[in-house]
Amino acid sequence: MAVINTREWLENDLANPIEMLRKCEETYTKTELEQYYEYLKRFGMYTPSAKIRQDLDRLIDKDIWGKTKEIFSKYRALWKGTDIPVYIFPYKGSGRLLRTKDNKSGLAFKDRLFLFIHSTISDKELEAVFVHEYHHVCRLNLLKKSPAKYTLLDSIIMEGLAEYAVSKHVGKDYLAKWTSLYEESEILNYYVRHLKQRLQTKRSDELHDQLLLGMKPYPTMLGYCAGYYMVKKAGLIPIKKSFTISSEVFLKKME
Repeated sequence: MAVINTREWLENDLANPIEMLRKCEETYTKTELEQYYEYLKRFGMYTPSAKIRQDLDRLIDKDIWGKTKEIFSKYRALWKGTDIPVYIFPYKGSGRLLRTKDNKSGLAFKDRLFLFIHSTISDKELEAVFVHEYHHVCRLNLLKKSPAKYTLLDSIIMEGLAEYAVSKHVGKDYLAKWTSLYEESEILNYYVRHLKQRLQTKRSDELHDQLLLGMKPYPTMLGYCAGYYMVKKAGLIPIKKSFTISSEVFLKKME
């Protein structure tokens, strides 16, 4: 499938994101597409505006689609990764993930990947956000576990491993901001207070996202930060092993 030509969609229909999402999910009803769009906006998808039109022109000038295609080819070959469609849309500037600059975000599913990109992005930052999200895709496809059984532990380790891949392949300078939000003593304190007894919280439970994202009253990006800390504490892991290693392995280092 590779990188989908959303550039053409955006040039012709920037003001109608619902119609573009219909091309991604042809079987969805209008109501389902509207709900889908609201969900994607939480992670950084744009809202139509004059500024977005200007940013789209700059994204086209920078050939973001061509660059992403090259990055995709590199990591699909390197990781023997899954072939999935990659959809690129402008970034609205308020996505969930706080990376090196507030100019990119992404959302990964087992069978597709979304990138939300601002024109200020550098080539290395583009590679970093792709590596993080594509690592999710590969792990979701290779981990021998039903998605219905995913827990908070699975989610925080998935985030930690994805950012570990960024560190290894792109460099520590391109790690997400949340990897250094807290000192080790703070992370350990938060882990004991907020996470240790709740790691088996199911993904369908409202508490799951509250802890993972660090919604009030919990510390910002709590689950993400704890996941990266746990993965680092476990020591070096071959990248291909990081797609299949059990989340429970990382608990042993915390005991």
